[in-house]
Amino acid sequence: MKDIKEPIQKRAIEKKLKLIESAKKVFNDKGYHNTHIKDITLEAGISTGLFYKYFKDKNDIYIQVVKLLIEKDMEVVLDFKDRMSKEDNKKQVIRSYIENRMELIIYKGIMEELDVLIKENQSIKNFINNVKKGYLNAIKDILFQIWDNTTESTIHVGAMLIWRTIYSNIIEIANMNNLELKNEYIDNLTDLIYQYMKLD
Repeated sequence: MKDIKEPIQKRAIEKKLKLIESAKKVFNDKGYHNTHIKDITLEAGISTGLFYKYFKDKNDIYIQVVKLLIEKDMEVVLDFKDRMSKEDNKKQVIRSYIENRMELIIYKGIMEELDVLIKENQSIKNFINNVKKGYLNAIKDILFQIWDNTTESTIHVGAMLIWRTIYSNIIEIANMNNLELKNEYIDNLTDLIYQYMKLD
């Protein structure tokens, strides 16, 4: 197999990005296992031969799709960390963080499947584990500022609880059609995180 080179010409970069955007849609609609490279190239209107110029295989493009989604998610996490250190209305900051993370739930099909793929695919597992460290470190930094005289293990458990609680609940909220119920759920999730962080 020949080496994959990063495109440098504008047209080639655009084609690669089009393949990634198409893959994002197809993976989200059909799932990882039911997606074939031909599905992605048909969606993009790009030949299968050209696909292999930019990606090794389905796993390679899947990781790039997940990476883009997670980079956007990480921007939200880092903004949350920054605002928690600067703004007085912590409850509003938490709510904004939940709402901003929900914007990525349009790709909930990909996100829900990640937990399964982590068990099956070592390269995806390694990638996600590195990302998880970044999330947890950002939340740990917030907790270190808030919780006095607390052990590293307590901070770690706290960060895990906050991250997993928000992550699992925003997927649940995304499946709701009733706007009033959705807002009430977000309010209660905000209160739960606020109280757990002992911000009163």
